[in-house]
Amino acid sequence: MKRKEIGIAVVGSGRIGTLRARLAAKHPSVGFLAVSDLDPNRARALAEQTGADFHSRDNNEVISRPEVTAVIVSTPEGEHAAPVRKALELGKPVLVEKPIALTLNDADDILSTLRDTGGELRVGYSRRYKECFLRAKEQMLQGRLGKIIGGTARVYNKRTSAFNILKRDPHATPVLDVLTYYVDLMCWFLEGNPPLEIIARSAKELFKGYEADDMTWAIITFADGAIINLGVSYALPSHYPTLGQSDRVELLGTAG
Repeated sequence: MKRKEIGIAVVGSGRIGTLRARLAAKHPSVGFLAVSDLDPNRARALAEQTGADFHSRDNNEVISRPEVTAVIVSTPEGEHAAPVRKALELGKPVLVEKPIALTLNDADDILSTLRDTGGELRVGYSRRYKECFLRAKEQMLQGRLGKIIGGTARVYNKRTSAFNILKRDPHATPVLDVLTYYVDLMCWFLEGNPPLEIIARSAKELFKGYEADDMTWAIITFADGAIINLGVSYALPSHYPTLGQSDRVELLGTAG
């Protein structure tokens, strides 16, 4: 790859957009960087931090810049659809943060645009690239676990983190915002083996008045009979002794 041949637009200048823009600014192949946010002060501040070449409060303006050759969509989850569709319609590859959308209608619209344009779209499921999970995938590909017959993934966190999620977007529950990582991870581990049945239950006591549940547990049965258990709870007390997510992932095979 030649140096300075990529132009990046980062749409959304919040926490993750700031991370993406800082990484893009340091990459030797990025020759042009544009950032946007509905809050013009936030867009301007991020542009100053990263030395971006252009900033705007208009997402479409940065996506449409002729120097931009790829787009990163880091808006709140419920606002993914419009900028993703715009970038695809302009023939520009897109990385969108997970989840792809918060509603099936928005997800279907994005996928319909992807099919119509023949474009490129990736969803930011970064757990796949975490070293421990890459090692697990390698063990599976080497056949060291035998046939996978089951597994589990659960993630806990403090309620303060849940309220931060809900403050950003009241529809972005811990299931949609966090457990989605592990849905993707398990489906990646069991690639080529589609899920056929899902049974899920949730309970609500703390988060009454919100769409979020205190805890959610699901059992997924895959085509070859493998059973995966997924769970999430972001209702632990604020003084619970964890820094960030407390997650655990297990795979059970016939050989290990």
